[in-house]
Amino acid sequence: MSTLARLRRVIASVPRGKVATYGQVAAVAGFPGAARLTVRALYGGSGLPWHRVVAAGGRIALTGEDGQEQRLRLRMEGVTFRGVRVRMDLHGWAPRARRKHQD
Repeated sequence: MSTLARLRRVIASVPRGKVATYGQVAAVAGFPGAARLTVRALYGGSGLPWHRVVAAGGRIALTGEDGQEQRLRLRMEGVTFRGVRVRMDLHGWAPRARRKHQD
């Protein structure tokens, strides 16, 4: 499975009402420290729940209308905010331990 496909599979598994950070997605996919790969996987990953991926600390990294849309989509799923940041203590995704991947 390709790098981007592995990242997209992790993004697709983030459940409704939860959020994951770019770095967390990369780590779960087997690429710790590669948060920018997650951003790359989101480009061209149609149908992904892109709005469930946020920057470290629950920060919405998108600006302008894109950031407003992300915030709206998250609120529609019941995600709450403390100021401008997602309440990670309530909505942070805790994935189950995964088995070692086989390529």
